[in-house]
Amino acid sequence: MAPPACSPPSLTLHATGQELTMGIDDIMRIVVPCLPAPFFPAAGASRPSPSARVGGGGGEDRISRLPFKVLSEIVSRLPAKDAARTAALSRRWRRVWASAPLVLDDSDLLVLPRRGRSDYLPVDWCAVTDAVSRAIGSHRGPIRRVRLTCCVMWLVQRLGMLDYWLRRFADGGAEDLVLFNRPQPKGLYLPADVLRIASLRTLYLGFWTFPDIAGLPRGPAVFPHLREIGLFCVLISTGELEHLLACSPVLEKLAIVACFYFSHYVRIGSSSLQCLVFWKSLTYELAVVVAPHLQRLILLQDYPDLSNPSLRRTRVRIGYTPGLSVLGYLEPGMHQLEIGGVSIESGTKMVPSTMVPSVKILALRVQFGIRKDAKMIPAFLRCFPSVETLHVMSHEADEPTGKLNLKFWQEVGSIDCLETHITKVVFDKFRGERCELAFLKFILERAQSLLKLVVVLANGDQASVDEMLTKLKPLTTEKRASECPTLLAVARDGDSPWCFQRASDLSVSDPFDW
Repeated sequence: MAPPACSPPSLTLHATGQELTMGIDDIMRIVVPCLPAPFFPAAGASRPSPSARVGGGGGEDRISRLPFKVLSEIVSRLPAKDAARTAALSRRWRRVWASAPLVLDDSDLLVLPRRGRSDYLPVDWCAVTDAVSRAIGSHRGPIRRVRLTCCVMWLVQRLGMLDYWLRRFADGGAEDLVLFNRPQPKGLYLPADVLRIASLRTLYLGFWTFPDIAGLPRGPAVFPHLREIGLFCVLISTGELEHLLACSPVLEKLAIVACFYFSHYVRIGSSSLQCLVFWKSLTYELAVVVAPHLQRLILLQDYPDLSNPSLRRTRVRIGYTPGLSVLGYLEPGMHQLEIGGVSIESGTKMVPSTMVPSVKILALRVQFGIRKDAKMIPAFLRCFPSVETLHVMSHEADEPTGKLNLKFWQEVGSIDCLETHITKVVFDKFRGERCELAFLKFILERAQSLLKLVVVLANGDQASVDEMLTKLKPLTTEKRASECPTLLAVARDGDSPWCFQRASDLSVSDPFDW
């Protein structure tokens, strides 16, 4: 194989009369940390050779006398490279390898360049691609899990191997598939055969253009077992996403990461979906139309400044979601919230149809230096009258447009969740601004059931910590609506540990509580 061409320096994503140009390195920094973890220890980790594990250094070989089914399970838990080597041990082991479920992670086949040597060489991506092709072609047994993040997919597709790989995954009964197209070139079409792997439980796709759905199978028989879908910088239309959801009757988790839809709408309708993550992506409208079992709607939208500020605005429509209990980060400057067909503004009169009483954990990301954004906080809180835990992240404004003073907060009317249900408030990235202190004082004076107020300082160096603690000290003597709230200031070392994996983990009761 000839070496692949270098990756293009950037991707230009087009909207209606607009462009967003992001370097591939920028996009990769978003995508790579969100990918499912490798199946095996990192390359270079110390592992005993298969011969050492089997032969025991020349002693009696007891492992080879184990039942065939047990040996098959042992081999299936080895990296593909080590599993294939067991075939050289004996005829019996050759049969074990041939029939054992294949677990293939191409990062395990990656030979990393040597550092600090005069003979430093670049990573040979084509060698990895060749090794994957040999492993798939030589193994005739079942296939359990596949994670391909290092293969040169455009070359694999040009040589006609990608369709064959996907057919083998389907025939082998693959349950977990990560298929990552290294972005060279952009716009590579995903083969439609990926929609014919009916055995899948998890499917993560990166840097593809979704195939034309015309003539493709549709309905619950396509992915009857699929529980997780991850779309990473995938170009997919509204209709194609709806098609994918219609093919996944037991889907529990959908993650949309670094996808830039611009003029398109993201419409979610699923009777089984429990967690929706919209992570550093763009769309004009994110509409959760019907999702009766949705528990979590996680939003994080961070990307470079755009030439048209309107492109930064996303309408978030919440429809029929009776089980929604966790929501955030809602950003007044980023999100136009719509509930029950009504756009929520600072003066919107609340009625039952504009409220979501099921939400117990709410997270807001607010630029307190922008007056109109901060004024939306009371309106957002009134939309969720049963909130028990409130997270507020203070986001520094690039161009402040006026700050709210204490008088504004004193004149705010009744807020049900604040006066009745909220027991915990976490204020993150506190910088000591007067507008932040005014909000904290408002919380203490209104939250009648408050048990704990946690203030996380934006800067962890000692001088800054001392200054922030001095500014917070007056809060300890302020009037409080609750009898005995605990006020806790936390100095964090480094950035927030909040990440995609925590946000999408349904086993974590509060994904915003680090």
